[in-house]
Amino acid sequence: MARREEGAVAVIVALVLLVFVAAVALAVDVGGLMLHRRELVNGSDAAALSAARTCARGGFDSHGTPESAADHQALANSTITVGEAAATNILDMSTCGSESGHVTVGYTSDQELFFAPVIGFNHESPVHTQATASWGLGSNNPVPLVLNSQLVSTCPKPPPTGTNTVGQPPCGTWYDNDTLNNGNFGFLSLNPQGWNVPAGDNCSGGNAGSNEIGDWVSGAQPVSVALNWTEPTYVCNIGGFKGQSHPWNELEILAQTDAVRDFPITWDGPGSPGFGAPAQGYIPGTGKIEKYDVIGFAAIKIIDVLRSQQAQGDPPKDYTCDGKVKNNTSIPGTPSGTFYSWIDLGAFLTGPCQTPPSLPVDSVTSVTLNDGSFVEGTDYTKDTSGVTLFKTLVEQSPVKFVLHMNATPGPCGPAPVDNSAKCVITQWLGSTLTGDYPSDHLDNVRVVRLCDLAEGTCLDQ
Repeated sequence: MARREEGAVAVIVALVLLVFVAAVALAVDVGGLMLHRRELVNGSDAAALSAARTCARGGFDSHGTPESAADHQALANSTITVGEAAATNILDMSTCGSESGHVTVGYTSDQELFFAPVIGFNHESPVHTQATASWGLGSNNPVPLVLNSQLVSTCPKPPPTGTNTVGQPPCGTWYDNDTLNNGNFGFLSLNPQGWNVPAGDNCSGGNAGSNEIGDWVSGAQPVSVALNWTEPTYVCNIGGFKGQSHPWNELEILAQTDAVRDFPITWDGPGSPGFGAPAQGYIPGTGKIEKYDVIGFAAIKIIDVLRSQQAQGDPPKDYTCDGKVKNNTSIPGTPSGTFYSWIDLGAFLTGPCQTPPSLPVDSVTSVTLNDGSFVEGTDYTKDTSGVTLFKTLVEQSPVKFVLHMNATPGPCGPAPVDNSAKCVITQWLGSTLTGDYPSDHLDNVRVVRLCDLAEGTCLDQ
């Protein structure tokens, strides 16, 4: 007789069903846990950044304290509940308001399990995430042009070697490749491979093309850079850049709106890359500076960008006018005197007559009116601004005068030989070194970043 096997089939079905439920639990419940964790990671990251930003602002902002700022972002960026976020979620925090610091947050949220209880697990499982963010000095608004004492400029030298103060009138700086030892016109690298490099780095990774530099200048490619607190912050100049027009064009566009950007200030004293004899900052055998030590940022209003020819200034010169009063025209004089500027007087005349369109007259070399029949002191008087007529000059009366102009310096100081240099007109608004950085732009220099204390990537390490 054949043995009955119904019981064996039932056991097999039960085992298969158990494996199937376990597989479903793995797929659904574990997947749900991982999704919930991913959401909570997003919430924790946002919470840490918000708490650090609040500390960078002194410990209180529109969301209140660092704890309330963190909880607000955790709730907005994850599925954590109000009840779950009600506990104290800041696990570690430096002193708020200090120049640099960090804050660590942690959040726990329960995830409901649907199939796992069938095989003996709980109906819920806690998900915990943790994130650290730090704050420190840097710039969220940098322009990749260096400020240092090597530059020829009509501006006072930037601190700490100079005395820049708020309220100074606009001034000009030459960005001249020759002055900077062929240093790529003072452009610095803002990419991670070129900012905060080791002292011995050869800066081969900091190179950038004209388009990328232009995008840094315009802000089309946003960049945030930070400074070290206890060590130099070495920054590479941009190797291979030949002064193409794109970055300068973008700077000119900024000038049209009087944009305010952060210019990196470099340390030029003992220990700096370019100080004294060739050191770490120089490319051996070339004299070319390859990196700078950035120590702070200046808030600078960009007013104009001029080509070398536009900013040359004017040499000493004479303007000679030798003509006659136009037909059917007279230049009236009155017993009490009628004043005419040199430009106004020239408008009445025909013949070879040049008058200065805008430059001030420094001295009057000679004046002859009506072939000398007009006597100075009786028929007219003169000064550097023009003539005063007490007697009318009729049509065809000869008029001759010679005016002298002293040399007029350009807005950036003595012009360089290199015609590719650019004159950048700016106004100093304050800096992180002098404690007068504009309060309405402070968020530009409060850099907040996610970091890892164990890896030493926080801005206060």
